[in-house]
Amino acid sequence: MSKPRYYFIGDGDKANLDFPSLRFDYLRCPYRFEAIFEHGVWRVRGAIEDNAMHLPEGSQCLHYGQQLFEGMKVQTGADGKLYAFRPRENARRISDGARYLHGPEIPEELFLRGIEEVTLANKPYIPPYGSGAALYVRPFYLGIGDNVGVKPASSYIFRIFVTPVGPYFIGGFGPEQGKAFRVSEYDRAAPMGTGHVKAGGNYACSFHPGAEAKGSGYAEALYLDPVEHKYIEEIGAANFLALKGDTLLTPKSGSILPSITRRSIMELGEKVFKWKVEERKIALIELDEIDAAACCGTAAVITWIKEIAGADKKWSFPFDKRWQQLYDKLTGIQTATEDDPLGWRYEIK
Repeated sequence: MSKPRYYFIGDGDKANLDFPSLRFDYLRCPYRFEAIFEHGVWRVRGAIEDNAMHLPEGSQCLHYGQQLFEGMKVQTGADGKLYAFRPRENARRISDGARYLHGPEIPEELFLRGIEEVTLANKPYIPPYGSGAALYVRPFYLGIGDNVGVKPASSYIFRIFVTPVGPYFIGGFGPEQGKAFRVSEYDRAAPMGTGHVKAGGNYACSFHPGAEAKGSGYAEALYLDPVEHKYIEEIGAANFLALKGDTLLTPKSGSILPSITRRSIMELGEKVFKWKVEERKIALIELDEIDAAACCGTAAVITWIKEIAGADKKWSFPFDKRWQQLYDKLTGIQTATEDDPLGWRYEIK
């Protein structure tokens, strides 16, 4: 039997936290995982305690945005085991982004090792099953070095921190928790730009339109395509879903982030519930024909959209029980209360 890497008092002790009352905020945990890329090699530092980072002031991540991040959750299952959800997809996505930003890929084995080590190192902070909370896992990737020129870095940091979180939207999911969104006049990504990779700059540019929407009483901004401003793309940091008759729809665009949650929902609709599914352009004016709308993402899972406000028109949507079916199945797979027909659960042990 292998020896444990970390020791805690008792068996499965939890940190002294009110897990059911947690919000989606940062709470410092004792350990984070780190690896450094230098001279063509990834060197693993493993679990470290310092949550502050010391970077060369000329680093490309600070000046030119050579930076990527991921978001995922680890949850305690009904069977007492610890599960991540499709982490290999996160590993592939961050490496796709690294190639696009002309940095080194992160080997899948290294990515998974990091997820496992940082989870087990912070085991007391993993919310218990039934608390409604989860351990949010944030892997990120920075180009660093002594530099002033506009060029890719020669050295990189891959780090993962974790924090226990509650629901992204207070109140969670359900027929009483609908949100309203406002169509933005701003773009979240440029045509043929970085919208398809999870780069930090894609999110910085959403602060201003997001603040305007929230200042007007809406939950977030809804973005249209950056070329014609006719087709729905994303909602804040979430992806758009719609039900039209017996078909589950989601937008198709080269500037939309390939969301793992969205892909999973579409696969559940098609392979488990046997619905028709389509990934295609969805014009804003097609909302006249939409029966129900929602948005999805790692943090929020699924959120019912009750209203979308355009410049001169508003659309209202009822709660559809199919959102509940998708939510229950997806969260059930993540927490081992449902079977896992597509093999998405990844046990951490």
